Amino acid sequence: MKNINKMIILATMLIITSISVFAEVGEDVSIINLISNPEQYNGKKVIITGYLNMEFEENGIYLSKEDYINSIYKNGLWCNIDTGKHSKFNKKYVVMEGIFNARMTGHMGLWSGSIEDISRVWEPIKGKE
Repeated sequence: MKNINKMIILATMLIITSISVFAEVGEDVSIINLISNPEQYNGKKVIITGYLNMEFEENGIYLSKEDYINSIYKNGLWCNIDTGKHSKFNKKYVVMEGIFNARMTGHMGLWSGSIEDISRVWEPIKGKE
């Protein structure tokens, strides 16, 4: 009987943990929406897609590669990212999940906000060539 009770408790804990993990998935939103409606998303977990650049004082995710090339910082978000852990994603289009902070505008205040507490980064599914 003790083993059955332990199994029920363990199963209940696993279910609760699974539910809480799924409940914390960010809202899929475009960088354009974050820039144009920062207060609506401030402090919320979001999933965004953009071009990631990681270099000293310029860790950012941009709306496009062209925005990065032309240093259009306002079309991007500062990223508080672990550059060692995520180095394979540098200078690529990525999907990123983290917390949007409308008030933190990165190095010298150049950016339109930031992504903090980044929980996941991955390459998007390739589209048309």
